[in-house]
Amino acid sequence: MDNLALMFLESIRPELNKIVEEAVMSAMGKMQQQVPRYPEKVNVEQAAEITGYSKNSLYQMHSRGQLPCAIKVGAKLMFRTKELQEWVENGGPDSIQQ
Repeated sequence: MDNLALMFLESIRPELNKIVEEAVMSAMGKMQQQVPRYPEKVNVEQAAEITGYSKNSLYQMHSRGQLPCAIKVGAKLMFRTKELQEWVENGGPDSIQQ
């Protein structure tokens, strides 16, 4: 590449960086709007949405000890959202050592 082309590229680099940064920030904002927000603890219906498992499957996995993020609150089964999402990302029931 000749010096003139290099000088041109260097002169537009800040503007290109700004354009790319704005595009990335815009895309991230759109992604965050599409991701449903859940509270710190969720009920079994919300856990089913997060995991893709049915409520019955979640109850069965809980009874077999395959849900480390499940907690009993009174008579209800609740889930710590962050731990539930991590559990799914790590393989769900297959991530539990038998």
